[in-house]
Amino acid sequence: MRSRTWILAALVGGTELACVGTLHAGRFGPSRFELAMGTLSALSATPGTISFQAANPDLGMVSGSSPGSLTWMVLSGSHSQNWTLSVQAASSAFTGCETVPVSAVRVSCGAATVSGGGGTGACNTAFPLSTTAQQIAGGAEGDGTKNYSVSINFTLAESWRYVPNSSCPITLTYTVNAP
Repeated sequence: MRSRTWILAALVGGTELACVGTLHAGRFGPSRFELAMGTLSALSATPGTISFQAANPDLGMVSGSSPGSLTWMVLSGSHSQNWTLSVQAASSAFTGCETVPVSAVRVSCGAATVSGGGGTGACNTAFPLSTTAQQIAGGAEGDGTKNYSVSINFTLAESWRYVPNSSCPITLTYTVNAP
């Protein structure tokens, strides 16, 4: 039996396998209620790489080497505004393992929190990874400056249909929206 490793370059890091962590921020227009809008800090994601050690396709699902953790801050946030976190894959298959679709990876949110009170965080249901942005978590911003944290779990559906290779990376993009 051949062992194979799929690398889910799922999180921001310093290697070429790391994702392009995007954060949609900038100047926001006033709402019809004239509420102050928050400013987003940089998105931090760890670890830089999550891998799957797939050795027996009869097992079905293989958990990632560790959960992912994404953190950021909203400065001058308002409980009247909502935030969301989404993820999408850069391509429809793992690089070097074209028979392995990104939909073989299932994404689930472990926890979504806003520190300091006043804000809320909720996980969405698990879903297969795709090239279309999908929301992992969301909630209401807290008033003032708050820290946000979302933990993410990844599992790989192992199958005899997937042709093994020594290493097969995929890049993910995370997007935080806090309008």
